[in-house]
Amino acid sequence: MPISTRVYNDQAMSTLNRVTGDIQEIQSRIATGRNILKASDSPAVGAKISFTKDQKVLLERYNTNIDRSLNRMAQAESAIGTSVNVLQRVYELAVQARNDTNNAGDRAAIAMEIKNLRDQMLSLANTRDTNGQYIFAGYKVDVRPFVETEEGQIAHKGDRGVHTLQISDNQRLSTSLDGADVFLRLRQEDGITDVFQSMDDMIASLENGQMEGVHIDRMSVAVEHFSLQQTKLGSEMNRAEMQRGVNDKRLLLMDEDISNLEDADLAKLVTDLQAKLVSRNAAQQAFVKIASDSLFNYIR
Repeated sequence: MPISTRVYNDQAMSTLNRVTGDIQEIQSRIATGRNILKASDSPAVGAKISFTKDQKVLLERYNTNIDRSLNRMAQAESAIGTSVNVLQRVYELAVQARNDTNNAGDRAAIAMEIKNLRDQMLSLANTRDTNGQYIFAGYKVDVRPFVETEEGQIAHKGDRGVHTLQISDNQRLSTSLDGADVFLRLRQEDGITDVFQSMDDMIASLENGQMEGVHIDRMSVAVEHFSLQQTKLGSEMNRAEMQRGVNDKRLLLMDEDISNLEDADLAKLVTDLQAKLVSRNAAQQAFVKIASDSLFNYIR
């Protein structure tokens, strides 16, 4: 075979192989719907896709934290809200107890109801979440935070820790309250007291018939205190919901970016495939002609 014929033959074969490779790649893109099949197809685009997907994973983790936070705070808010209702009832009973028309039986009935409400408050202070962890125990989530001592007083066995979770690149969210602050540190005019002691004092006064010990103002302060705690939780829950909305919008934009970079333009690929098939047909015909000419010259 003359050298010139061999060169033409090699060029035709090279063209045919290249076009065939192009066809296979286009067919793979059509089959997968992906514009980028491997990172080497476009290193810059591949790097951007990888970075965006990493950021998406991070945002999804933030949203998981928000869901966990909202679940935990909703249970705490429910417990605090019920506590407000309990204390409002105790306040009503305190007002009723100061009425001079009450007899010993009336006072005993009021004292008994306050005892029951006190027990309900203790149960609320020891509220658990859906995982069985104590909400107001600080970091000691497996320790019952409020227990009654032999002397009948309520002691706090948890710690002062407040749980937080990351909800964005630069925001952390408080998901709990300091249980000791909520139940044991009510700031009264005569100093710091706890909600249980305030109710115990009322019960003792009623049982002893000493109405001056029934401090209506203490219950009023307690209602305000717990209402404030409920407001704090509501504020944090609103912040979580707002950040969830921001994160969701960012996730939507990231999905669009990834789709624009990664998804194939099927209409264009079909057009490119048809053009490549035409080119391959032409290359095959050229290769056959060169081979035939070479064989004819060899026979001659």
